[in-house]
Amino acid sequence: MIPIEHQPPGYWATNLYENPRKRPKSDAPIKDLPPRAAQRFRKAREGIRALKHVTEQVVFLGTAWKWVWMYEVGGRKLGYLHPMKAGVSGTFVLTEIEEREFSVADGLPRPLRQAMRGGAVSAGVRWCWMEFPDLDAVDAFVGVIQLKHQFLARPE
Repeated sequence: MIPIEHQPPGYWATNLYENPRKRPKSDAPIKDLPPRAAQRFRKAREGIRALKHVTEQVVFLGTAWKWVWMYEVGGRKLGYLHPMKAGVSGTFVLTEIEEREFSVADGLPRPLRQAMRGGAVSAGVRWCWMEFPDLDAVDAFVGVIQLKHQFLARPE
């Protein structure tokens, strides 16, 4: 997995689900997270799952990310949710073309711009990570996933 910049030191060590042999249930964070974080996880998850043809998988992505909630449409990555002991964060991935389209979009929320600026690039894809300190950040994350979903739905 790509190391993503700008997390607090030791961030990935706070993953809520660490055991690679014990897959959490898809709704487990709703009961396992503190109440406000659980609300943010639920809102993000429901917002993404409401999109047409989106699949959700709980997958183990190595010793750094551990268990994540991965969202795809047609086998193409939309984003990831990271339930951590104290909160929730998310990662969205952008191709160079998507990044160019997003960079000229008016009114992109500040957390998205920061995530894009801080995202590591690997094989032509930018990995953009952001925390969810409030519901506005969740809305911004779901919004960028919705935009990416629209991009992927367009004919090539």
